Amino acid sequence: MARLNLKAVEERVAPLAGLESYDREFVFDLLLAYGKPQSSVTRLRNGDLNVAADPATEVAQKKVVYFKETTGDPLAVLEELKTSPDVVRFSTRFVIVTDYEEIVAHDTQTGETIGFPIREIDQHFTFFLPWAGMEKAQYVAEAHADVKAAERMGKLFDELLHANPGLLEQPHGRHALNLFFTRLLFCFFAEDTGIFAENQFSNAVGSHTLADGSDTAEFLTRLFLALDTESPAGKPHHLAAFPYVNGRLFRADNRFVVPQFTKVARDELINAGKLIWREINPDIFGSMFQAIVTPGKRSDLGQHYTSVPNILKTIEPLFLDALKDELDAGHDSVKKLEALLERISAIKVFDPAFMRKSGVSRDIESKSLDPFGLAA
Repeated sequence: MARLNLKAVEERVAPLAGLESYDREFVFDLLLAYGKPQSSVTRLRNGDLNVAADPATEVAQKKVVYFKETTGDPLAVLEELKTSPDVVRFSTRFVIVTDYEEIVAHDTQTGETIGFPIREIDQHFTFFLPWAGMEKAQYVAEAHADVKAAERMGKLFDELLHANPGLLEQPHGRHALNLFFTRLLFCFFAEDTGIFAENQFSNAVGSHTLADGSDTAEFLTRLFLALDTESPAGKPHHLAAFPYVNGRLFRADNRFVVPQFTKVARDELINAGKLIWREINPDIFGSMFQAIVTPGKRSDLGQHYTSVPNILKTIEPLFLDALKDELDAGHDSVKKLEALLERISAIKVFDPAFMRKSGVSRDIESKSLDPFGLAA
């Protein structure tokens, strides 16, 4: 049987939620929902594979599950059971205890414990995803360098082009790829700057997608939609913790399709997320993306980089000093600060060098620009 992806598991668990009553069949139906073979579940139900110490109230399969029915406190029973010799001896992955009203479960590999009404199993289905081969990812950010970030994104760009031949030749292919990388950048920074929980984006990709990358595009599509959904109730349960992002970045666009991923592309996406993005200088982005979309120029990335002090030598006397003075003068006046915001919002800055390199006409309305130097 083919390995199930996140969406398939979600759909298979859904019928187990909200039932009028529950009995021992619940554990067998749950295992089947995560793709466990019908033959082994049948043998477990018949007792051939059941290694539980008390088969009358317990169901256990080596390396898979130790399930116990109780009329007492499920959490108290779980605490005793998860360190019992039988659970340890059979390398049990999940220990589950229920009174068929509440259910508590413990993941012996990650140390996580969860509890919820059994009728809400669909809202917590991601906890048991290791049964379907999707391990819980807990990535740790590593030391970074600005150029390393460009290299990582460049590798992802190359692999996506390889996995999606002809993408750039499609009518909106360049626009779609530009928007996709812009969204990725936001997510990388968001999980390192407090907008998302720490490593929330990278861990979600690593935990909720298959290792071969076959369902990564589908997962990212649903995630981007969730980021454009204001109410948590309107999001899938496993994405409800992601915040609403206003400002149109994740707004649905029929010209935008997330590119298909390979195993290598998924790995590159996760590796990029391991960088400490909050410490990467945004002022290098222009050079970064020029290097990303022009493989032959990646080795020259540093040659195109203008330092912040040198940039400020130009823009401070040009307009930034005046804005700072206005901020100081109006720091205690709401009216003056609002006027300053209005002034800042009307400022337009053009980079002639960028326009020349990008082949952009002086008639700026004839062609829209993007951060990658690609025409939309």
